[in-house]
Amino acid sequence: MLGFLILLDDVWDSGLDDGFDDGYDTGMSGGDGMPGIFAVLFVLVIVLGVAGTIWRVSAAQRMAREAGMSQSDATAMALLSDDGLEATYLAASLRGPAVPPAAEPAAAPESAATRLRELRELLDQELITQAEHDTRRQAIIDSV
Repeated sequence: MLGFLILLDDVWDSGLDDGFDDGYDTGMSGGDGMPGIFAVLFVLVIVLGVAGTIWRVSAAQRMAREAGMSQSDATAMALLSDDGLEATYLAASLRGPAVPPAAEPAAAPESAATRLRELRELLDQELITQAEHDTRRQAIIDSV
């Protein structure tokens, strides 16, 4: 980048000589460095403009994504209108965060009779003790 700026300054300084030796110095044929400063400022303005545009688009896309809105619409608004970023912010704020998909509903609770049968099978298979069976049986009966 620096090499480009030096080359641009050399071309600027050498290309402004009008070929007439009329005794007037326009101040643009080198010496004071002003054309080089203008070239640097011009490049700086271009770079800042591109960076600002990239920031506007990425901010609009992020807000749209978080609100569950269309990212392509937010990009178009940010690029094609003066108040596009503000409009995207307002729409995202009013809409709120995107709602995650609803979780699958829990299975319907089993009937007390089914639960008592399963509890009896566990006791018959000797997977639980009689005391555990009695405690769980009483809890199932109390829940009815």
